Amino acid sequence: MGPRPMTTDGLPLIGPLPGHPGVVLATGHNMLGLMLAPATGRLVTGLLTGKPDDSLTPGGRAVRRGLGSSAGRV
Repeated sequence: MGPRPMTTDGLPLIGPLPGHPGVVLATGHNMLGLMLAPATGRLVTGLLTGKPDDSLTPGGRAVRRGLGSSAGRV
């Protein structure tokens, strides 16, 4: 019970936080956090190690989307 990390478009924010080296976000799963946790963990592991999981195909959404004037895709 409590606030849920929701995004306006329903897509999670997963990736490096612009302007903050070493910070990776994995939030906004819209009440699906437990179900999406394994895939999110593999994505974050790939981001941190530089070895992406070949079984996952990222959609190209960048964390900076919606977080200011530097909106874009990675």
